[in-house]
Amino acid sequence: MALIVQKFGGTSVADERARGFLIEKVRKARERGDEVALVVSAMGRRGAPYATDTLLGLLHEANSSADPATSDLLVSTGETISACLLSAQLAAAGIPSSPMTAYTAGIRAVGPAQDATPTGVNAEAIRAILKAGLVPVITGFQAIDAKGAIITLGRGGSDTSAVIVGVGLKADYVDIYTDVPGVAKADPRVAKDAAYMDFLDYESMFRLAKHGARVLHDRSALIAREGRALLRVRSTFDDGEGTLIGPEGTKDGQGRSRSVPDFIGIGTTAAADGKIRVTVVFAKGRPKPAEAAEVAAKFSVTGQVPADDPDALVFVCDQAMAGELTRALVTRLQA
Repeated sequence: MALIVQKFGGTSVADERARGFLIEKVRKARERGDEVALVVSAMGRRGAPYATDTLLGLLHEANSSADPATSDLLVSTGETISACLLSAQLAAAGIPSSPMTAYTAGIRAVGPAQDATPTGVNAEAIRAILKAGLVPVITGFQAIDAKGAIITLGRGGSDTSAVIVGVGLKADYVDIYTDVPGVAKADPRVAKDAAYMDFLDYESMFRLAKHGARVLHDRSALIAREGRALLRVRSTFDDGEGTLIGPEGTKDGQGRSRSVPDFIGIGTTAAADGKIRVTVVFAKGRPKPAEAAEVAAKFSVTGQVPADDPDALVFVCDQAMAGELTRALVTRLQA
């Protein structure tokens, strides 16, 4: 029997079909004898009625200069709606549950509004729900500051919520469910042939996320490393094992040490003047292959080593070129 924190993002709670898959994940885990705690994001993406960006748009229409505290209080309602709706649906499916907000779960944070850092959780409050035979359905993204006000954790903050809950509970795994079956070497929506990885160590996952891979929030990888929490990035819509994220040298099912590939992956971020920064991330301390520069040269792009990451290469290009460059790099480097 394991204790598992399952985090479900916006696309995993967006509609009845997705929530049906979510409920089956919970049901199967409980049938195996596992204890399950959920952490949920707001439902859907921009345009969906309760999505974070939709709520921010409403606030901007009312007052484009609204203060950050007001913004945090408003957008935190998206996760509260998700937690309550999912708890009700789980109960209707015969799975007793209880919604929990940042207040009732005791998720504390410090730092600025809209980008706070979680510092702890009231694990005993969550364990009490588990001991009662219920599934806690905990709001992601939101926390409580030192004055008792709602504060949010920034973009991707529900990942961070899940990890801090997992660390506090000493969970066996924190499963980050999304709409892709793991961590790929590039955004699979851009490079459909990008391979998915079985394993990444914490530092590699952090670096890839920092450089723009959006499958996991970068801060959550660091908190997992500090708390020695094992993460699995998995798909809501299939039963694959996904990508395991843990300490370097983590063993596989046959007792063999898992290794990080030389070419870890590619992330993209916005650069100045409307351009895109395409960053190729390599394993620390290993040589950067000449093939990356050879590919980029065909696009008349010159690489540069970022000051904060000597084991990466950055290519700055026009937005229209970024997808093609990413696909060419993936094809050459993962061969």
